Amino acid sequence: MGKVYGGRVEFIKRGVMSVDIREQYCVSDGKNIFGKLYIPDTKAKKYPTVILSHGFNSIGDDMADIALTFAENGFLAYTFDYCGGSTRSHSDGKTTEMSIISEQNDLKAVIDMMSELDISDSGQLYLYGESQGGFVAALTAAEMPERIAAMILLYPAFCIPDQWLSKDPESMAKPFAFMGDMLLSKKFYDDVPRYDVYDRVSRYNSPVMIFHGDSDELVALSYSERLINAFSNAKLKVIKGAGHGFYGDDREYVKRAAVDFFTTL
Repeated sequence: MGKVYGGRVEFIKRGVMSVDIREQYCVSDGKNIFGKLYIPDTKAKKYPTVILSHGFNSIGDDMADIALTFAENGFLAYTFDYCGGSTRSHSDGKTTEMSIISEQNDLKAVIDMMSELDISDSGQLYLYGESQGGFVAALTAAEMPERIAAMILLYPAFCIPDQWLSKDPESMAKPFAFMGDMLLSKKFYDDVPRYDVYDRVSRYNSPVMIFHGDSDELVALSYSERLINAFSNAKLKVIKGAGHGFYGDDREYVKRAAVDFFTTL
């Protein structure tokens, strides 16, 4: 069985319960994935487990407050950096090597690692994904539906096939900046799904909760409206006035709702 390893990062006592935060690595295609475990201080032998999947040019620490909220409410939570997934990533790999397929492979490695941890209840393994990380989480869960008990997706980037397959691949001969200063290569374009992503995720029949802002200009709400019809057991909560990313009261609401969703399954 797997074991928790790596030095303790910090110990937090706040609100509901104390939380121990430890570094935890795993390997995907020969690359080291850096992550952090958020462990509730309840002395339980096993915990329901949430894996958090970050978005484009983000890192696991950007969801630290969400992971902490899960842990304070009795969940084992894990944040990690996709290989090449950000200019700030602590994992191995270059951004020009990152693609949807590479991130799916990373997530599968993380799922395997978390499933083998002594303190993880692999029968209650959940995914939480934001933006591109939500897209990757949904596609990955559809490939292993029996292993993922439920999912929460925030503004999942199901726009990616439409956005990328309309581009000219001839313009990608050299690395290019996308959405700021993050360099990508033609590999990203090559690995964009050519299959029907809605048909693919329909293989997943366990509960799904989707949160999406009605003022999102990066991933239109219509993508999530279509997505809930692809899943057989999904709900969509529209956040009024919210764009791509939830802040302030909206973020606090989603954190509480996410805990409630996984707790009441």
